[in-house]
Amino acid sequence: MSLTDMFVATHDTDTHRVCGPCGQLKPVEEFYKDGKGKDGKPRYRRDCKGCYKVARMHEAEMKKRRNVK
Repeated sequence: MSLTDMFVATHDTDTHRVCGPCGQLKPVEEFYKDGKGKDGKPRYRRDCKGCYKVARMHEAEMKKRRNVK
């Protein structure tokens, strides 16, 4: 996979999207909505629901570690 494939959403369509963190092409149902674009179409997050969940769990764990002294 080239850098362009990893960081530029060249494969996104109305029905599928490439997840930024894992790089997999997935249906848009696997992404959380993130408002609407200027054209009125829904926008979707850059990370899929699975990657989003892992990131939030990691952030919560880091927050716990900072608060425990």
